[in-house]
Amino acid sequence: MTQTSEALLKVFGQLIQKRPFMGAVASSLRFGDRQRQPNQLRLLRLLDQKGEMTNSDLVEALDIRPSSVSALVQKLEELGLISRHESETDKRVQLIGLTDDGRKFIETTGKLRTDLPDQIFSGLSEEEQSELLKLINKLSEDLANRDDLSWPEGKQFDDMRIWAERFHHGHHGPRRGYPGSFGAGGPRGFDRRF
Repeated sequence: MTQTSEALLKVFGQLIQKRPFMGAVASSLRFGDRQRQPNQLRLLRLLDQKGEMTNSDLVEALDIRPSSVSALVQKLEELGLISRHESETDKRVQLIGLTDDGRKFIETTGKLRTDLPDQIFSGLSEEEQSELLKLINKLSEDLANRDDLSWPEGKQFDDMRIWAERFHHGHHGPRRGYPGSFGAGGPRGFDRRF
């Protein structure tokens, strides 16, 4: 490993440990792609776009089970983000719509989604951002096309490999109780002298 590549790994490691950066990444992944958004947010955004809807309208639009929609509606109503009332034209039908707090929530998450990336990268010029994007895409493509990258062999590396896999698949950091999860001394089995 050259000094430059070691420095790059260290800088990337420091970057992913910064809460604002990782929060922005998580927000981008979770809220930027409409297919990957949590159902609660999808339901709120749908009501924001369409106005009041019935339970069956929501089931069809969200493509989830009626019981799941009922649970979502109940939870969001408890949070004060939506309300239900009888339809004026058909008393058997309940209409579901956003409350003022629900509209504020949607406005805030939309603002967060658009403003946060600008805030995170405000220290770089447009040209620097473009160059960084190009370089990270190049690195990502190279890593995706390589099959020669692997962990070193041996017992001393097994717990570190397991921890890294759990950390990656957990998306929110290592989960407690997994082999190799952080304890007082770092990943289990990880020798601090390493």
